[in-house]
Amino acid sequence: MNTNNAKAVFSRIGFAQIAGTIASILIGTFVLTPLFSGDNLQKSFDAMGPSMLLLMIYVPQLAYLLLYWLFVRTMPKPEWQKETMSFKTLAEIFLMMYAVSNVISQIGSAITKSAPAGGDIQLDLLAKMQSTKLPIAIAIPVVIGPILEELVFRKLMLDRTRAYGEKTAIIFSAICFGLFHGNLTQFLFAGVVGLFLGYVYCKTGKVLYTMIMHMLLNGTSSIILLVVLPMLEQQHTDDLAIAAIGIILALLLLASMMIIGFILLILWIKRKRFIFDESMPDIIPQNEVFKTVYLNTGVILLFILQIFGIISTLLNIPLPLWQQ
Repeated sequence: MNTNNAKAVFSRIGFAQIAGTIASILIGTFVLTPLFSGDNLQKSFDAMGPSMLLLMIYVPQLAYLLLYWLFVRTMPKPEWQKETMSFKTLAEIFLMMYAVSNVISQIGSAITKSAPAGGDIQLDLLAKMQSTKLPIAIAIPVVIGPILEELVFRKLMLDRTRAYGEKTAIIFSAICFGLFHGNLTQFLFAGVVGLFLGYVYCKTGKVLYTMIMHMLLNGTSSIILLVVLPMLEQQHTDDLAIAAIGIILALLLLASMMIIGFILLILWIKRKRFIFDESMPDIIPQNEVFKTVYLNTGVILLFILQIFGIISTLLNIPLPLWQQ
């Protein structure tokens, strides 16, 4: 059992994420920020159109994915015994993920609102999104983001860390996924989401499953933001009434999903349905997990960089567009 080798693996993954983050910062600072700042936002919107403008936001993420892949592509990917998950099981995990992540997100929002920034991290671009054609405004953020993020934080990361224990790999990838988002609310939200999606990927080895679940999760909030709420701005009484009914039905549906999700979570915990494979030959000894996984150069530097980003949002220090 070689813990030094394990430490080198996690350190390299940390440096891979640092490289991706630096590339994102450079692209955001020298390309996106000039395009989307001040009067340039309207000019860019008129020149490129809504779809291209929305696609541009994901250029830093694409650069992050490319650099991350270049760093980790030569690292070993031990095979493991995959399991089959039924649609019912996947649906139950999705409902649990939805319920827990939303509660955690509300806690994060409450903390953020008490900070100097006051939680006011709204972009003019969101208003622009509401004025675009519906399929574009929903499809781009809901589809592209999850695909890129699942490739990095599930496929590329878990393929190379699962050999050191499923639980260890899932927790590590979830923390990295949360920190990647750059603010407290999304750190807590994405961290919880990462735990559930990591579990699904480690059991099935199917990144397509986690992509779809991620898209559905993002889609629930996007539909409310980009479809239902703008309808309330209608001046006609009939339209307003229809919108109000739509919101009530949507909220009832989402509330029901949360209640069912928490009931399922209690049942899964009570029946011990969350089962982790800790039989891999290279598992890190329990008393050395934290030191091996987190106390290495790459991960320490990564966490310093990402935590600085989160503190910056709380203290209202301007950040590149994509981290807001």
